[in-house]
Parts: sequence; structure tokens; C-alpha cells
Amino acid sequence: MSDSDISSVLIVEDRIHTADRLCAAVNAHPKLTVIGEAHLVERGLELLQQLRPRLLLTDLGLPDGSGVDLIRAASAADWDCDSLVVSVFGDEHRVISAIRAGARGYILKSAPSMDIGESMQSIIEGGSPMSPQIARFLLNLVGPERPDGMENADIGLTQREQEVLQAVARGYRRQEIADRLSISVGTVGNHVNAIYRKLEVSSNIEAVIQATRMGLL
Repeated sequence: MSDSDISSVLIVEDRIHTADRLCAAVNAHPKLTVIGEAHLVERGLELLQQLRPRLLLTDLGLPDGSGVDLIRAASAADWDCDSLVVSVFGDEHRVISAIRAGARGYILKSAPSMDIGESMQSIIEGGSPMSPQIARFLLNLVGPERPDGMENADIGLTQREQEVLQAVARGYRRQEIADRLSISVGTVGNHVNAIYRKLEVSSNIEAVIQATRMGLL
């Protein structure tokens, strides 16, 4: 594998023990490497510009501010830089702020180390990984009431696309969806892209929110 096949990662996490665990989890993935680590927003912003990582892995509650500022800077960067939030259960109120700032995924710190690297690689491949608890929070956040005219909207999802959408809403990764539905990962990606187009969204998280509002979940 050439260096060009390996994606660089900047980690911003204030707890040293947690930061060490995240670094080890990322470096254990064959297609990822940590190129920088910061414990404060200010230092994270400096390293973001200096190192130009392909991926940002950040906590939200940092001693000198919010990781949302880092996500917003990554989204505005003049190179491809996607963000993944890693946070603790109980920070769900910050989910929407992170999504609006440009986060491509949101996982909990309690996730197995192996899942952290896989989630970051999923973003490179076009996914938007979510811990199941976060997916459920988003569903509950939208609530049972839908705006007039949007309930049970018919946007032409096929039966297979509906099955994929249900799996996405439950927080399954693309490989897991492929295994459950006995189809290839590439086919899952095609269905996800079709769902995005029909819902007029650009990430799994947005798809779950929009589909719930429309009565599709």
C-alpha cells in the first residue's frame, strides 16, 4: 500500500488517556495514520492549517471552547477534510450543532476501538457513521408529529432502498447492511446515493432526520 492510499488524521481530545486510546485505534487501521494531536481548540485550529489532515476526529466539549469550531474550520478548508465527532453519552444536545457545522458522523467514546477506525474509513468511502444511541436520539428529536403535507410523503423509494434506509437509521455501517441484505457493499452505496438524491440530503444523519419528518421511518 502506497502512502497516497493512507488517510491522515488529526485528533483533538483533552483527556490524555482517551486521546492515547483514539490514537492507537486510528493507527491500528491499515488505511489511517495520526499526524497530529491537540488538547485544546486553539491548538487544534493551528494544527489543522499546518498539517492539512484528510480527517478530523474531535470531541465537542474542550477546555477552551467547542469542537464545533474545529468542525466548521474543517468544512471551510481549501482541501478535503471531513470531520467525525467522538463524544460521551449525554452530549446529544450538541448533535445538531455539530451536524450543521459539517460533521460527517457522530460516535460515542464507548464504541469499541476497532469501530473508531472503521467509522473514519467509512467517511472516506462516503458514509456517515452514527452510534445506534445517536441514531435513536435523532429519531426521538424529530418526534411523532410531522409538518402538514409531509407525512407519508411518496418520493419513490424502492423496497430495497426502504430496507437500506431502515438499516441506516439503526446505525449499521455499509458492510453490515450488505451482510444483512446479502448484497455487495457497492450496491449498498448505490442505494444510499439514490436515497440521498430522493431526500435531497448529503449524509446519513440528514437522511434519517428528513425521512423521519416525512413519515418514512
